Amino acid sequence: MANSPKNISSLMCELSVALADLAEKMSNLAINLENQYLDSDAEEPVALMEAARSTIEKAKSS
Repeated sequence: MANSPKNISSLMCELSVALADLAEKMSNLAINLENQYLDSDAEEPVALMEAARSTIEKAKSS
């Protein structure tokens, strides 16, 4: 069963919106990671790992 061009076009629009939303969330995640790292007084590797883990957990729960 073939999909009509109208249905495929609609799906492509939905995909485009979803990808734009994902790109924004990934950008926000990167910014949050960087800000947490810069605000941290811990040793560089520890601060980076903790900031990454915290932000990744927050992203998973949203």
